[in-house]
Order: sequence, then C-alpha cells, then structure tokens
Amino acid sequence: MDHSVINDLDIIDFAKDCKLFDINLFQKEKYGIVQVYENENQPVIFLKEVDSFDFITLKLIAEIHKICWNFQKVLFLYVYTKTEIRIYNCSEKPFGFNEETRENEIVNKLENIELYSCKQTDKEKLQLLNIIFSRIAIDTGFVWSSNEAVEIRKNIKLQNRVDKYLIQSLIKTADALDKRGLKNKFIIHKLIMRSLFLFYLEDRKATSQELYQSFLPNANSFFDILDNVEATYNLFEKLADDFNGSLFNFEDKEKDSVTKEHLKLIKNCFFDGYVDEVNPILFRDEKLFDFSIIRIELLSEIYENFLSELDKKEKKDTGTFYTPPSLVELILNEKLPVKNKESEYNIKTLDPSCGSGIFLVQSFKRLVKRYENKHNKKLNNFNVLVDILKANIFGIEFDPKSIKVAAFSLYLALLDNLDPKTGWWNKIIQFPYLINDPDDTSLKESGNNLFKRDTISDLSDIQELQNFDLIVGNPPFGTKNLLPTITAYCKKENFAQEMVLPFLHKATLLAPKGKIALIFNTKVLTNTGGTYQNFRKWLFNENYVEKIYNFSILRKAPKFSGGQLFGSAVGPISIVFYQNEKPENPKDTITYYAPKTYIKNDILEGIVIDSSDEKHLPRTECEKKDSKIWKIAMWGSYFDFELLEKLFESKSLRQDLIKNNIKNGVGFQLLTNKKDKKLKSQFISDSKFLDADCIERYTSQNSNLKGINTSIKTEIAKKFYGIDDKLLFANEFENISYFRRLGDLDAYLAPHLLLKKGLINNQICASYLDKACTFRDGVYGFYSLDENEDYLKVITVLLNSKISSYFLFLTISSYGIEREQIMKNEFLTLPYSISEEIKLKLVDPFNRIFQAKKNDEKNGAESDISFLEREIDQIIYNDILKLTVDEQIIIQDTLDFSLDLFERQANSDAVKPVFKIGHFINRIVKELNDWLDDVDLKVSATHYLIDNKCPLYMVKLSFGSEQKETVISKENIGQELKILDKKLWNEEGKNLYFKKKLNYFDGDDVYIIKPNQRRFWSQTAAMEDSKSLLVEIAKGNG
Repeated sequence: MDHSVINDLDIIDFAKDCKLFDINLFQKEKYGIVQVYENENQPVIFLKEVDSFDFITLKLIAEIHKICWNFQKVLFLYVYTKTEIRIYNCSEKPFGFNEETRENEIVNKLENIELYSCKQTDKEKLQLLNIIFSRIAIDTGFVWSSNEAVEIRKNIKLQNRVDKYLIQSLIKTADALDKRGLKNKFIIHKLIMRSLFLFYLEDRKATSQELYQSFLPNANSFFDILDNVEATYNLFEKLADDFNGSLFNFEDKEKDSVTKEHLKLIKNCFFDGYVDEVNPILFRDEKLFDFSIIRIELLSEIYENFLSELDKKEKKDTGTFYTPPSLVELILNEKLPVKNKESEYNIKTLDPSCGSGIFLVQSFKRLVKRYENKHNKKLNNFNVLVDILKANIFGIEFDPKSIKVAAFSLYLALLDNLDPKTGWWNKIIQFPYLINDPDDTSLKESGNNLFKRDTISDLSDIQELQNFDLIVGNPPFGTKNLLPTITAYCKKENFAQEMVLPFLHKATLLAPKGKIALIFNTKVLTNTGGTYQNFRKWLFNENYVEKIYNFSILRKAPKFSGGQLFGSAVGPISIVFYQNEKPENPKDTITYYAPKTYIKNDILEGIVIDSSDEKHLPRTECEKKDSKIWKIAMWGSYFDFELLEKLFESKSLRQDLIKNNIKNGVGFQLLTNKKDKKLKSQFISDSKFLDADCIERYTSQNSNLKGINTSIKTEIAKKFYGIDDKLLFANEFENISYFRRLGDLDAYLAPHLLLKKGLINNQICASYLDKACTFRDGVYGFYSLDENEDYLKVITVLLNSKISSYFLFLTISSYGIEREQIMKNEFLTLPYSISEEIKLKLVDPFNRIFQAKKNDEKNGAESDISFLEREIDQIIYNDILKLTVDEQIIIQDTLDFSLDLFERQANSDAVKPVFKIGHFINRIVKELNDWLDDVDLKVSATHYLIDNKCPLYMVKLSFGSEQKETVISKENIGQELKILDKKLWNEEGKNLYFKKKLNYFDGDDVYIIKPNQRRFWSQTAAMEDSKSLLVEIAKGNG
C-alpha cells in the first residue's frame, strides 16, 4: 500500500474486521469494509477507506455515521483516502436526507459533525492530527487532557449521544402530552414505554407486517398503527395478553383520554426525536433511532432516567436512583464471571430492589452464557431459557410501575436468544408469568419471580425468597421519608435511620450461605455517629467483607464527562462485596479501591483505577467501629495513617480552648415559617452584619459590615418579612428585629473569630475581627472570656493553615466525600495544644498578615503573604507537632498531590508529567541502602530522558557492591513505554479500567514503571515503593 495520511497515525495495522468483535452493523454489500480499532477489547474507532469524497461517498458516510451514533460505544469515525482524512464525531446526532437533498446541503451538514480534517499537503494540520488522533494519543487519552485539543473537546457533547438524546426526547414528549390535555402521568408513562418497547420488538424482527395488518389494513409498521387510536389500543390489548399484562394493562378510561394528536407526538418522537419549533425535522424518510443497534441494557438506563425526570420527587423520596451499566458489569464480573468459560448456571440470584431489572437482565444473560459454555452450543430453546429464568432470577420491588418494566425487560432478554423472534404473537411460545403483586387485580395469574413487596417487611412465608446463592443490587439510600418498616428495623438493630442499612443487613438473612454485592452511600463508612458505628461493627465483625470500591470522587464529575457514572443527582457511592459465612481461607486484609480522579484520560469513556488507588487494609483495623482508615486510605498512604494515629492520640484543640476560657456559638436564624416562634433582639437589629460570603481568611474587610436587612437573601425569607428588593436596595425598609434563633449574643462582640462551615476554594476560612458584628448560622463565632485577643489570633492562623486542611481532609466524614463543609466538633478534633511560647511565635506573623490585609483594603491591592504562611507552617511542624523531616514530607506530599488533585482534578500539578525526578531517586536509594546497611549490597539508580507526552515513566535500580552516582541514560525508550502502557490496562467492567504499575526484575536490576504523573513519583511514593520492593525481595521475587 502506498504511503497515505492514515499510515502516519500508526493505527491502520492494528485495525480489525468488525465481525471479530461481534459487531454486525455494516452490510458489506452496501457499506464495503468498515474496520474497528479496539483498546482492551472494546471498540474505540471505526475506520472506513474511500476512493474520494464525492457526493455518493458523502451520503454513504452520513449513513455510516447514523449507525455509529445508534451503536453509542464509539466516539470517532475515521474516513480516509490516500491523501486526506476526515474524522467525524459519533456523539453528535445524525442528520436526515433523501433523494431530493442537494449536495451542498449534505456537505454542510457533514462539516457540522466533522471534528477534524486534513490533507497530505497541509503540514501544520498533519502535525496536530498526529498529536491528537494517532494511535498512541487515542490509547493515552491525549484528546481529553492536551491544550492542543481544547476545540475538539468542546465539540464532543456526550449529551447528544443516542441514549441521552432519546431520554430528553421522551421527557419533552411527556411534557408536550401533558400540555395537550393528557394529565394522567401513568397513562403518559405507559404510552411512551409501550411504544419504546414495541419499536424495540419491531427493529429486532420480533413483529411482522402480518401482525400489524391484523389490526389495520395496509399497515407495515407500528408507525402506521399510531395513525389510528382504535388500532393502537387493539394492538396494546393483544400485547397485554401476550406479555401477561406487564406494561400493556390499561389505566382507567385510558383509551378515551388518548387522541390522534397524542399519538402523533409519540410517532414524531420516535421518528425524529422530539420535534418543536426549535428542533427541525431530522429524518424525512426513515427514523432516527434504530433499536436493532441500540443495546438492550440501554433500555433500562433510558427507562430509569426517563422515569426519574418524569417524577423527580418520587425518586428522591424513595431514595432510588438508576444504576449505570458500568457498575452492574463490575459487580457481575466479580460475582457471575463468564470470560473464563465458567459453566455453573444454577445460581439462585436476587436483586432486593430490582427497579426496572438491569441487574436481573444482565444476570440472566450471564447464566445463559454459562449454560452455553457448558453445552458448547448456542441456547435458543425457549423452554430451557424459561427454566433458567424461573429457577434463578428473582427480584423484589416496591414500585409497581418499575416491576412491570422489569418483567418486560426479561421477556425481551428471552426473545433476544430466539431466531425467529416472532413466535410470541401467534402463540407458538407463551411468556411465563413473573410478577407477584397481590394488589394488581389485572394479573390473570401470579408469578413467583418478581415480587411487588417491601423488602424489609416479613417475607419468611414466601418460599421462593429464601436461601439465595447471590444477592446483587442498588438499594435505595437516604434519611428522609423512611417507610415504617425501615424505621423499625433500624431501631431494632440500633442502626442509624438510613434507608440502605436494613437492605445490607437483611441480605445476610436472605442469603445466609450466599455471596452479596450491594451499592451503598459512602457516608456509611465514614460517618462518626454512634449508630453508624454500630452498623460498621456488625458489618465487619459478624460478616466476612472481601472488598470495597469507593467511588466518592465521581460525585464531583462534570455532568457529561466519562467519569459521571450516575446520570441522576446522587451522593457519593461505594460497593461492598461480603458474605455472612467466613470462607475456609480468610484473608487478613480487606481490598479497598478508591479512585482519586474522574479525569477522562482514555478515549474509552470511563474511570481509571491506578495501582495507588488499591489498598489492602488490615482486617483488625477495619473491625474497629470508630476507625478512620476508610477516609485516610482514600486519599492518603499507610504512612499518613500511622502519623495521624500518633498525632490524634492525646491532645485536641477542644481541650485547649476549654483550658484558655474560649467559648463558641453559632449565629442567628431568620424566620421563614409562620409556625416558628418569634424571638426579638434589638441588639442584633441595631448591629452591623457580616454575610458569610464576605468572610475572608485571616480577617475581613470593614466595608463589608452592613445593616441587618442584607441578611435577607432568599425569596422565602423576603416573602416572610414582606421585603421588596427595591426598598431593600434603597435602604428604605425598617430593620428587622424578630428571628427564629438569636444565636450566641456574646459571640457577636469584638474581639472575635468567625469560622465558616463552608470552604473558600477548598480552604478553611477563619477570620479574626476587632469590630463587633452579627452573622448567620452558617458561621461559628469564637470569643475569649478573658478578652485574650492574642489567643484568638493564634487559633485563626492554626485553622487557616494547610496543615489543618490536611488533618481534616483525611479524617472527617464529609469533607471530600459528601459535601465541602466542616462541622464545629470536627474543627475541635485538631491535635493542637498551644503554650505561651508558641503563642508568642505565632502572633507576630498573624499581626503582619492582619496589617497587610488592612493595607490591601485601603489600597485596593493584594499582598503576597505566602512567605508568612510558610513561616507559620514551620512553627506548627516543629514546635507544636514536633514532626520529623520524613513526617513533614508525608504531610506536604499529601497536600501537594492528593488534596490538590481533589481540588483541581485535571488542572492539578499531580497529574502533570514528571519534570524533576531527583527527589524520588534520592529517597528510594536512601531507603533501600539504609535497609541494606548490614548487607554487602548497595543500590544505584538510572533515569531516562522521557518525553512529557509519554504515558509512562521509568527508573532503573541496580544492585551491586557499591553505590554509584545516579546515571542519566540517553537511551530512547519512549516508544517501548508507549507499547507497554497498553498492556498495563485491564478492563474490569464497562467504563471501568484498572491500570497496573510494574516492578520488573532482571538479574541485578529492577525497573520501576509507573504513569508519567508527578503524584506517582513523590518522596512518599518512593517510601512506599521501597517498602513493596523489599517485600518482593524477601519473598524471593527479586
């Protein structure tokens, strides 16, 4: 083959035929050869070679792009000739055309979905093409992090992908139906979901023209049926019979409520996406959505998200949230693996809160695959499929709408294995009854697989719901609107009033000898409350916990980034793998995975767990109900854990405040409800007020002290006090003097220290004021009974120090997990005790900062106080905490890398390429040589000049009779490292990837190979690496 543009990308030799990946999307007769490039057995890019970009080819490209969009997994389509390449955005929705569409119109529309194009003669564009779209760039996710790809990233809008776009179309259609007089939300829900599933059946060849024409002559598709209300409901009635009720049962007077106009909205939605004045018609001759391509697991995702948007309050009240397929796959890869030809298929499985059935559908498909593994043939015998389903797949769900979708989803999974799929409508096959709902009188027969029940109620009389081999699922969580059974269960077990806890506990009763993997909210691990501690005591002492995944960082992921697992708003989540019975060979540690970043650093949409995110925690420590190890291990190292254990042993700021007569209290609360008791305070009314938003670190500006009425900011408070914005702005409204709570009146007097619950740019905000002022209840006020202003100044600098951020970030329950807010009792745990000598040392830098801030207020400037903050840090390190140099390094590394990464994510220095390696080398050589002091061996190091675009970095350690100077090798190893990088990835689930580090032993040399990010090459990392190397050497691996 002659040299062409595509060759420069080093990708074409690695591209394969789509059929090797079981991707049968492109008919060869129509589309020619379309190849796929994969990473970790997942398709990443589709590639198509063409002779030219003429009009016929452009129409072909538009058709291929539409297929790619419906497929959803792949983001890029590369189309190339010998001299030109065009890269199309598969996340952008396709456009429609027909025989009458002019060439310039298609050209313009294709340009709109084009991310990049380049001809062989354009050297500058070729260079950028290689930087962003080469094989190595794709594998390392350079497009998501490089400055060169900013404009490309802006055009990749994941909200336009097929699943997201369909959900939005359904939601807008539901809204349009409501506006056009269809007020019953249950009718809207059923009408849309029936249509969704019918189009799925049609595209999967599970319906036929014969079926449609039995209801409407000349009808060729469900679109034709939707032109006629009578025919539509006659079809629905037949499906209600064929699918055992399910979604097709009618609401009261439903048929009389639905008009032809309503059905036209449904028809338009599935043909073009939701169409209004803003959204023009996309497709004139064929529909936009192709359910023969859209994967079955996306139906649950689409349904859950649609229902959540349709009834946000219900979902919030019940604590239920859609489970992303990536987490389902992660859990089932652990508990129902199929990739190693596993063949045991009789595994009785329960989802105790099954929702629309995503866990059940995927579990059933895996059991079918295991059957096929055992019998070495494709399973398409309907009776055998039904037997596997009825014997092994069980769900419990409180919501009757969801359980009907779960039943239908399982019917579709049954159909998916059949060929032909049309047997259901002529009664050749009969779907089994699955739903058991005593309240549903429309069910002709009760099934024994999907139980409409309260899971936490007494289920002991239902034989089918006993002795499970496996329990998986995503139980509801939250602390509001608890069912009486939840409240009673938690009270009985002395657990916190938290929705998820009874599910986690009861699972061990439903599967006394089985295995369990459930999703829960992370605060269950970190909350310091006594009733949460009681639950942890039960979980870790009366059960065997194998591993935990902590995905709290994903709470901060941007809405449409690859890292955002949950489409709905949801708090931090974790997954626990456990069982009631102790195994024969129990481990002394619990495996704990806690990814620190949601950066989308691979073209494969998802999250990455690096080797540093994997910890093996001592089981004995985890069994302590008050252990802080879950939070520390999330962001710190074992060295941090040991250091914090030592520092928190004896002293605390709380004790020091008591000893020095320092009191504290919160600010006032406004009235917002007529039921509130009114408390009058003329003092608060007449005093200056400082808004929490205006409180600054160290001290706050006097110019921000305002009248009390400026505290009224919310609409509900303005309405209660009868305040008009114009009058408020003109200061023509009498000062309010009645409040819900007055707060601690003494805390308003000067001198005082104001401490915000919330953070400023992820920094603690303590402010010393020498002027009296009031404040609201989001602020704590500290004051001295002895008017000891110097002590208040010292507390101000201590609280503002980065070292306090370090302590609190690694130990308190919510900071970095649930919300960036710190409670007063958490501040008071800081391990500080202040002598008179230390007080004198810290007052001086504070006074200089205070004066600089006052000068800044006067001059409108901002002084550099960083050198004073470093001076304060050294006093804390050396005089208060009395830390060794190594302990100071541990704290500083956690601040510079972990905390900075949490705060700034993709912009953090922690993830930037290595540019200084000396500190790492010096530390690891010192650690190893100190240990080898009594042995006739010494360690020397070699490092390499590695390009900052290389995904890996490497250091070589050599063992010999003497220590030599560090060598800088000129050997070019960049290409080998790029190839090796791909081999270090391991896919554990859809959108979830593990990236291993590598210690490679070769004779007297050890090669340490890790990601080319600064956080992996710190001095603390060197201490950890030396420790693990010594363990490997002791085991004889070296």
